[in-house]
Amino acid sequence: MTYDPWQNYSNNSSSVLLHATAVAVGQKGLLILGPSGAGKSHLAIEMLALGADLISDDRVWLRNNGFGLMLHPAEPLAGRIEARGLGLISCPMMPSVPLEYCLDLSLTSEARLPFALEVTKLGHRVLVLPGGPVVPQAAALVLLVKNGFAAYD
Repeated sequence: MTYDPWQNYSNNSSSVLLHATAVAVGQKGLLILGPSGAGKSHLAIEMLALGADLISDDRVWLRNNGFGLMLHPAEPLAGRIEARGLGLISCPMMPSVPLEYCLDLSLTSEARLPFALEVTKLGHRVLVLPGGPVVPQAAALVLLVKNGFAAYD
């Protein structure tokens, strides 16, 4: 079976339920896509330790609020994150934040400074960053979500 990072696990046509993890830095969200075992939760835990907030682990709702895409936690997993080898850990969470960036751990680029791909979901553009072959550092992702990309002059 081929991995589809955007597979909708819901029958709802106005929102998408994804196998993903999402974190917030301030009021901006990062959606982390990848197959089981790719390291979504591990990367999110590192970001949480650096001050990010959990939106949801393992399942994330993506919804159109009319102005953009919002990330929402999925029940019954809200407020929990899986730490392999330990189990589920309780964690404070954000109820929702706007999607700023998406990191796809199944997408690779050999470029030192890879460009984001653009996809359209629920009528809005999503910037998708490749997550391999080297997964970006959690600290770099926190800075990216907080500050955005620098301009190339």
